[in-house]
Amino acid sequence: MYKKSSSIPTVAIVGKPNVGKSSLFNRLIDRRKAIVAPEPGVTRDINFEPLEFGGIRVNLADSAGFTQGIDDIHAASQLFNRRLIQEASLIVFTCDIRDWSAEDFEIAELLRKSGKPVILVLNKADNSILLENQYDFYTLGFEDPIPVSSLHGTNISLLREKIEERIEKAVKGPAQIISDRGSRVIDVAIIGKPNVGKSSLLNLLVNMERSLVTPLPGTTRDSVEQILHYEGYTINLIDTAGLRKRRSIRENVEYYSLVRTKEAIKKSTISLLIIDACEGITSQDKKIADIVVGEKKALIIAANKWDIFTPNETEFIQDIYYYFPHIAFADVIPLSAKTGYNKIILLKNIVKVYNNYHKSVKTSQLNDFLGTLSLNRAAVKYGVQKKTAPPEFEFFVRHIESGDTNFKRYLINAVRKRFHFEGVPVLVTLKKR
Repeated sequence: MYKKSSSIPTVAIVGKPNVGKSSLFNRLIDRRKAIVAPEPGVTRDINFEPLEFGGIRVNLADSAGFTQGIDDIHAASQLFNRRLIQEASLIVFTCDIRDWSAEDFEIAELLRKSGKPVILVLNKADNSILLENQYDFYTLGFEDPIPVSSLHGTNISLLREKIEERIEKAVKGPAQIISDRGSRVIDVAIIGKPNVGKSSLLNLLVNMERSLVTPLPGTTRDSVEQILHYEGYTINLIDTAGLRKRRSIRENVEYYSLVRTKEAIKKSTISLLIIDACEGITSQDKKIADIVVGEKKALIIAANKWDIFTPNETEFIQDIYYYFPHIAFADVIPLSAKTGYNKIILLKNIVKVYNNYHKSVKTSQLNDFLGTLSLNRAAVKYGVQKKTAPPEFEFFVRHIESGDTNFKRYLINAVRKRFHFEGVPVLVTLKKR
């Protein structure tokens, strides 16, 4: 979770590709958040995670490797890297102890020009023989390099102590610790196929270039998190990798991106499914929505690119509900991540759906409502709400089988309409009495 604030210093991990920056990031935060793979260039966006060093809260940042190239993704990620250096309070310059090169020297020059404090880390020091190589890195001009092994955890405690010592000096006194306690936190996973505008939407909502955007599908690989505050709520937005058809996943990186996306859905309260309005909802969108339904999460469908394709809104939404009835509980919002059309409507909908997900109905109100239903031969004696998030109800019935899906669907729709459970799954259990 990353909050762009001068009160929270950033500790940036930088270096050339494939030196183990993401492995070091995961080791320092003590969990596998960043995708790690042997091929270079896996990390593209800046990956942030809040940590505390000596009572000072910082944002630890994992960055893309510094390389030279001309493609759109490369150029954008390198621009992000340079901005990160300018914003950072402390830089962890990571090199491969087995491989000193001219690229390391070029990055060192860039870091010296920035004027930022630097800790030189020599990663992949997996055995004592490799430690002899550390003296080659004194030529980079930074004192006291720290050999570590992010694989084995060697000297990670020493690195933490060094970061704590240097960050205290960098912030010149105790930094303000900003806490989200007291505000209601809404975790929102932004999901969808590749190239439907997920990252553009994240950038629009937070009013900054937080997530890498290029015309190429598959730009986002790691899940990128950013928070914003809206009407007393803290909304944690999680931009995820585009989900391709399973037969199209050919790289290990794509597989791990899929895993991270599923983790984001499981972690979130609301999944924000972005579809391309020009295409309408597709079978792949349905499969993605099925993951959300399976996890019993709230769902909002945002029809992006509405600025370039404006069908009849009512017919467009009705078609979605007709062809995909199992997600008809979700609100559909026409949207343009490019122009900002319906941005505020979307934020208001996120808050509404969050409250619906946690809504509790009084037993007396529920049973008064049941008495108004037209049930033919079936008799519902009474009902109770067993829990919230998602809302789950138990009804005691006569003259109906507990596995009657049609009757259960009737009750779900009736309860949703009467108590305004738009956007959330309603679970119903029937018990014979």
